[in-house]
Amino acid sequence: MKKYLLFFTIILFATISNCHAQYVYYFDDQLAITKASKAVVIGKGGKEDDGLFRLDYFLKKGGSLLMSAHYTDSSLSKMQGEFSKFYADGSIQEQGTYLNDEQSGLWEKWDSAGRKSDSSIFQTGKAVTKSVFNYYKNGQMSYYSYEDSLTDILKRMSYNEKGELKTEVYFKGQNGILKSYDSGRVMIDSLFTREEKEAQFSGGEILWRRYLEQTLNASTPVNNGARNGIYQVIVRFIVAKDGSISNVTSETKHGYGMEQEVIRIIQNGPAWEPAIQYGRKVNAYRRQPVTFVVQ
Repeated sequence: MKKYLLFFTIILFATISNCHAQYVYYFDDQLAITKASKAVVIGKGGKEDDGLFRLDYFLKKGGSLLMSAHYTDSSLSKMQGEFSKFYADGSIQEQGTYLNDEQSGLWEKWDSAGRKSDSSIFQTGKAVTKSVFNYYKNGQMSYYSYEDSLTDILKRMSYNEKGELKTEVYFKGQNGILKSYDSGRVMIDSLFTREEKEAQFSGGEILWRRYLEQTLNASTPVNNGARNGIYQVIVRFIVAKDGSISNVTSETKHGYGMEQEVIRIIQNGPAWEPAIQYGRKVNAYRRQPVTFVVQ
């Protein structure tokens, strides 16, 4: 979260029941201090009994609570103590603690459905252990990963939509074991590297941009009557071990021929560099964005 040591507006309220002053801050959409007339977020808070300064951030329009943070004082220069972030419906999104302006101890995140997506332990601002959880649409866990940098251990497990274990990986250093489960059978294989790389266009980002410039018909949305604006098309496809492309589909539906144009250049383009998992080439899905600008 950005912090700015600029001027701020303070409104003091005195009550018989609480002798602490209440402060009001005005922020823009980047959480920079601004004038009240330009505010998007309003911060309200004050000093608590433990000596820390608590500030709650509210969306100006609607008044929903965005997050709650603690600082050493009202200048907001150093974060210290509990921190919470919320979704628009009030459910918790992220929670943890700061120590001397650095993340410390247990930090957790939840998705919009209330399922835990991340659990990490921090020391002096760096995550020393990290757990990641992914889920299918039906709520079943699809993937779990645990990494401990102190002991150099990595664990990963994947599941099918019924909750049945599909693969299990355990690494200690660069040496690991892969177990695959299929219809009651267990296949065990040795692994000798954690190297992983996402599938990419042959030659990397520079050649991908050049390919777009030479091949993509950027006038497609204009020719089909699209209104002014910025349109990001996202296509999904499979890059096989040999780099060949298949199953090209669109995740967006902007229309005006944009999705079809991106699918065309992916299908008719050169082979890609396959994904690498544990030092081996594997089949992998790839999501590729392409942006059209109409003006």
